[in-house]
Amino acid sequence: MKKFLLLFLFPLSAFAQTASTYIQNGNARANAKDYNAAVQEFTKAIQLSENNSDAYFYRANAYGNLKNYEAAIADYAKTINLRPNFSTAYYYKANSESSIGDYHNAIDDFNKAISLDPQNAKMYQYRGSAKSNLQDYTGAIADFSFALKLSPGNAELYEYRGLAKNNKGDFTGAIDDYNTAIKLNPQKGDLFRYRADAKASNNDYNGAIADYSTALTFNPQNAEAYLYRANAKGNLGDYKSAVDDYKKAAAINPSLKNLFFYLANAENKIGDSKGALDYFNKAISQYPNRADVYLYRGLVKSNLKDYNGAMEDLNHSIALNPKNADAYQNRSLVKLELNDGEGAKSDADSAIILNPKSLKAYISRSKAKMDLKDTAGVIADLTQAININNKSDEAYLVRGDAYRNLGNRQAAIRDYTTAIQVNPNYTYAYLNRGIEKDKTNDQAGAVKDFEKLLSLSPQRQDVYTRLGRVTDFYKYTTNGVSLFTAAINLNPANSNFYLFRGEAKAAAGDIQGAMADYDAGIAKNPKNISILLKRGLNRADFQDNTGALADFSAAIKIDSTSDSSAVVYQNRGHIQARLKNYKAALADLNKAVSIYSNDETFLFRGDVKLALKDYAGAVDDFHNATYINSRNAKAYAHSSIAKNKLGDDQGSTDDFDNALKFGDGAYVYTDLAELKLSINDAAGALGDCVTAITLNSKYAGAYLQMGLTKIALNQKPEACTDFNKAVELGLKKAAVIANRYCR
Repeated sequence: MKKFLLLFLFPLSAFAQTASTYIQNGNARANAKDYNAAVQEFTKAIQLSENNSDAYFYRANAYGNLKNYEAAIADYAKTINLRPNFSTAYYYKANSESSIGDYHNAIDDFNKAISLDPQNAKMYQYRGSAKSNLQDYTGAIADFSFALKLSPGNAELYEYRGLAKNNKGDFTGAIDDYNTAIKLNPQKGDLFRYRADAKASNNDYNGAIADYSTALTFNPQNAEAYLYRANAKGNLGDYKSAVDDYKKAAAINPSLKNLFFYLANAENKIGDSKGALDYFNKAISQYPNRADVYLYRGLVKSNLKDYNGAMEDLNHSIALNPKNADAYQNRSLVKLELNDGEGAKSDADSAIILNPKSLKAYISRSKAKMDLKDTAGVIADLTQAININNKSDEAYLVRGDAYRNLGNRQAAIRDYTTAIQVNPNYTYAYLNRGIEKDKTNDQAGAVKDFEKLLSLSPQRQDVYTRLGRVTDFYKYTTNGVSLFTAAINLNPANSNFYLFRGEAKAAAGDIQGAMADYDAGIAKNPKNISILLKRGLNRADFQDNTGALADFSAAIKIDSTSDSSAVVYQNRGHIQARLKNYKAALADLNKAVSIYSNDETFLFRGDVKLALKDYAGAVDDFHNATYINSRNAKAYAHSSIAKNKLGDDQGSTDDFDNALKFGDGAYVYTDLAELKLSINDAAGALGDCVTAITLNSKYAGAYLQMGLTKIALNQKPEACTDFNKAVELGLKKAAVIANRYCR
């Protein structure tokens, strides 16, 4: 903080006539600002009177105005020798010493001047400035404070004390002083600029931006105000506006220190990697030997997937500064992209040697070890990273990935959970945790994670797909319809989004809306087997057997050999059996068993064999079903009928007991009613429906099945009453069936 004095001339004392004349001439020349001529006149006076203190003093002033401070200091020293109590000579000598950066001697002379004139506020002010230049901000503040006691209301003193407080780190105190200075002198634009600096240092970026803006109204060409306002905007995350301000600063003064460096980083923050690259190129033109500029340009090139260019810059950065751990750490990541796992590990090792507390270096080395299949090493490095900083969301995420690769899904989920606790908006952690929860059959948890992720990143089409592929996702969310409506708006051509929304609508009871979505999905992609299967199953559920058969047949035409086709053959066989096309049904179910069988496949085939009176074959299939799923109540119940046909009363009783053990009684009897109806035992079916309703009068499914049984018995009015009862109890599909039979 430099402060310069204006050097004034003082009245002439009575000297020898000739010296006095030269001094008068010298003052006249000085007042006309012809300081060289003034020096000549004062020199002549000194030649005539070598002990004339005034002549030395005035010549010193003239030298000072010529900025020949060394000569001025010599003449002030001569003046002081001749007049040891002349406080002004000490004061001016001190100021000249400050002008050449000799602050220690300046302070000594200010001390002497103050001892002779202790009530002169200016002397304290200038001594405070000298102390500030020596970074003695505490001493400077004390001097400015004392000067304010002598000269209250002096805006300049508040300004200088504010600068000293700011430099000391007392930003709040600095702001208080700037506030007072601005009240006293509201037309000084620099005061707003200084206050803005203090507010920015105090993390009040909005306040700083307002003050920089005011400063710019006083001086629209103040490039530094634009630069620092841009920095404040960047700290608020408003990088786009920061870029605009950096560009304004560059238009005024492109030589400002770090300007292009800051501008390049801001361009990178708004996702304009190419723009960032252009400005880093300019920064390198300004600072061709700055290692950090090459480092950051290398990172931008890496973002642009120019890994070879990134390597070149990072190599150059390391050559300029081989002690920068960050450069090695980032080069490690680039080498990993170039499939140089060993090189990546070596660079990460170097980064850790240079900075053993570098969290990122351990993470980088863990990624290199993961590439080298050293999973145990990965976990060790990430555990060390977490020991360094247990708030590192990335460390927990990557360690979770390592545990996942080891097959330890629970440990992976724990780490993903901790990452989310550290950073509740960490989308990667929600994604990975959701995937692992789905694999551990925690469908509810998976759906919750994917929903959260979509609330943070609603444009992620891949996450909508993952959500839709969670088994029965619609059971775990009430937002399925709105979520997949958003997905369809993002990509109306994605047929699966119609499938998923249809499933959500069906779960919410909007059957017509669901079918409309399945139709729309198939229109988008007629070869989408998943939609054909889902629509077929819905049609079967509503007794539209012909429509179901058409959908299953279309799916098989598209794919008749893959494992996934087994479920289509299975369901087509089930519908063929409903239509009493037992030969076709058996062929489809045999095909399903040959491809991939489950307990339901054997159950359906057993039912067909039962209808064909192949009771022994039926018993075998029901046995296979219960072998695969020992709690399959339907298979036990159906087996009890087949064994009864074979005369195995004990076996029939045992199987029926198991059916009631593993299934609700009303449900078991309703299922048996459906089976008996399919094998032309309508009377037996009706009796089972009555039993089911006796067991649970609120079971809508029993009323629906009783209605279907009465349709088979030509008891239409009674059937419609049962359908309506099922609807009344909340079974929405019963309304669709009633509409078919009771119009």
